[in-house]
Amino acid sequence: MYFIGIDIGTTNCKICLFKLPDFSLISKYSFKTPKIISEETSDFDINELWKGIENGLESISKTGISPEEIINISIASIGEAGVLIDEYGNIKGPVMTWYDTRTKYISENIITKIGMKEIYEITGLPAHSNYSLNKILWIKENTESSKNNYKWLCMSEFIAYKLTGIKKSEYSLASRTMALDIKNKKWSDDILKILSLNEDLFPDLVSSGKEIGTLTNETAKKINLSTKTTVSIGGHDHMCGSIAAGLYGEHSILNSTGTTEGLLFLQKNPGLGENFYNSNFSNGVHVLEDFYTVYSSLPSAGYSIEWFKNKFQISDEEFNRMVKNLYLKINDKNYLPETNAIFIPHLRGSGPPRRSIKSQALFYGITENTTKEDLLLIIFQSLCFELKNLLESIENMTSNKFKAIKVIGTACKNELWMKLKSDILGREISSYEIDEAVSLGVAVLSAYKNNYIDDLSVINNNLNIKKILPNKKLSLHYGNIYENFYKPFYKLKMDIEKTST
Repeated sequence: MYFIGIDIGTTNCKICLFKLPDFSLISKYSFKTPKIISEETSDFDINELWKGIENGLESISKTGISPEEIINISIASIGEAGVLIDEYGNIKGPVMTWYDTRTKYISENIITKIGMKEIYEITGLPAHSNYSLNKILWIKENTESSKNNYKWLCMSEFIAYKLTGIKKSEYSLASRTMALDIKNKKWSDDILKILSLNEDLFPDLVSSGKEIGTLTNETAKKINLSTKTTVSIGGHDHMCGSIAAGLYGEHSILNSTGTTEGLLFLQKNPGLGENFYNSNFSNGVHVLEDFYTVYSSLPSAGYSIEWFKNKFQISDEEFNRMVKNLYLKINDKNYLPETNAIFIPHLRGSGPPRRSIKSQALFYGITENTTKEDLLLIIFQSLCFELKNLLESIENMTSNKFKAIKVIGTACKNELWMKLKSDILGREISSYEIDEAVSLGVAVLSAYKNNYIDDLSVINNNLNIKKILPNKKLSLHYGNIYENFYKPFYKLKMDIEKTST
């Protein structure tokens, strides 16, 4: 028996075939997430993305496994981005990336009509232009897409629709739209009414991972799979990835890394109090029904590294060589940073605790003798300082002290980054070196939700978990840089930006 997990990410899409009962990875197909980018806009090329998904599924069907043995296809995706379609499935308007900035004025209009605090009390989200609601209103205002019979589908929901012909919304993705009443887990009548949106704009909600239907005859024939293969909407990628890392309860925290990175922990109830609101934390519905998520995202983590590589035209080979050299350097027992240089990585705005789409990046401590390798180390260090700032805010707000941090995603393949996380955060790091954590998590989730397995922990024996302990001397030294340079510059920069806009 086999399950397919699909991960639609900002940078890459992965389609993975797993074999039960241990969910060993049998086959993988990946491609760059296609985009249409100009100086002012950034859209997903949804037609090319769908072609990539079709090609990937067709490729997996040629592995020699009987189509009838492939039980389920489950899809996880980025949140916020989505597709507006008419009753015939025609796409209306652009498919904006989650970080596209065209919707800033829309967000301001929504805040004026509803109020920041009111939005948070209803949705558990700090009002922001990234969320789906802003994109929907922009499309309706700037295109001829004003009819009331249109539907909004988040990315994985749209792919599920293309596979099955069935339109459904899923709770964890719905909680990233800024239109979900998070306490009652239903679409907010108040928000839809105030913004003059039809109550049928969003499809009925379904549980994460639950089967919504089977492959259509047309699709099954095209990709050489069975019409008996079921399809599930797995949900938000970070939430699905947390399943692979064993984040099942309230006493652990997950650092999910990729183009962005974030910290995620679980609660029995959404955090809607004043302290959560002031900290700009996002609440969501978890893919496990008994929990809510508290999630805080830093927009430019892996993206900062890609930015560095592109600006200096550094090949993958040179980059890997630089990372190896830096790791050997900082792993020396006598190593201490030679400078107090920092980088505040707000290339795409800032995340919590002081979230702002207008925030800009800052370098300090660069001299004429600073090399490319020095800059790379400064960037990696400062990504960890930014994460430390976020972690401190969470712990102060919740009165929790997380002794260890689980990490999944691209950072786990980078020894330099993982060591710096441990030394700068001063915590034990559990690096889950999982082949495609999101795809694995969404496949396991669907198998569990549809009663093919009894326990989510069936994958534990196959996981490669590396423990990294902090160097106490380095932690103390980095703590001084953080307190005396990073935090003061962070505050000064954010205060200047706030007063100048």
